[in-house]
Amino acid sequence: MSLNPAGKNPASQLLPSEDAPKAHPRSKREQIVKAALRVFLNNGYAATSMNRVADEAEVIKATIYSHFKDKEQLFVAIIEEATIGKLEFDFNDKERIIALSPEEFMDELSNKFHRLEQDSEYHRFLRVVIGESERFPELAHMYVKTVIMRGMECASAYFQHHPELGLEDPQAAAHVIAGSFVSLVVWQKILGGCTIAPLDILRVKNVLKTLICDRTKLNKPE
Repeated sequence: MSLNPAGKNPASQLLPSEDAPKAHPRSKREQIVKAALRVFLNNGYAATSMNRVADEAEVIKATIYSHFKDKEQLFVAIIEEATIGKLEFDFNDKERIIALSPEEFMDELSNKFHRLEQDSEYHRFLRVVIGESERFPELAHMYVKTVIMRGMECASAYFQHHPELGLEDPQAAAHVIAGSFVSLVVWQKILGGCTIAPLDILRVKNVLKTLICDRTKLNKPE
């Protein structure tokens, strides 16, 4: 069997490492992104070089550049893999989202955050992003643009299209809703609050649903 230009057996790229099991990638791009995420989690932002990613992904560096023009573009893909990819949520499907009732919207939002709350890889990822953000503000900015702003824009658009809720500031409302779930993940899972004062995400969802959804009753004409 012939070897690839990096001197590695192509079949070995499909096998998991001895350290941890790896799912079979669906594409070369996915293989690179998953490898880059592992390198980032283990070594941090500065040490996630294209050379290291190439070694971890078992590809030559030119293959990485055929999918990503630079490190920033690769990191956007890493962030999407560690967050949005786990949610299975299409931010571009605005018609479906806006058509949801307030109760359905809150249930879907809660279910997505519940996935992140239960995902240990996401907890590791967020720890590293927060820990590295002071030295590498560009990493934090990428996270804000890739995840937070997309989520905020989605929720803001929903509230704008539902005037029956009577929310005068849709963007601030989106922050209150999303921020409640994000802070829950941070203090319960990342800071270990679940071992001191556990708080179930369903309780948070129910309170938020009462605050948001009951406004439709308050705003109905007599």
